[in-house]
Amino acid sequence: MAEKEKTEGLGVSAFTLGVLGIIFAGTYGVIISIAGLIFSIVQQKRHKTKMGKTALILNIIGIVLGIVAVILYYKFAPLLNQLTG
Repeated sequence: MAEKEKTEGLGVSAFTLGVLGIIFAGTYGVIISIAGLIFSIVQQKRHKTKMGKTALILNIIGIVLGIVAVILYYKFAPLLNQLTG
């Protein structure tokens, strides 16, 4: 039982960071997702698990969503400034 907990720790951490990276899409989301991506890669190299693979996918999605959010923000920020005053 201790071995399973030992190998799942990074996977659970990476999964949590992946979910947070998607929730905080933007600059912080990208940073969080990069940290989660590193955790999930290290976890997958040590011991392949479904949690680690899921975390890897979530973190990639978080990075992509964060980059898209930042691009959209900088593209539409001048328009929003004109509309609000």
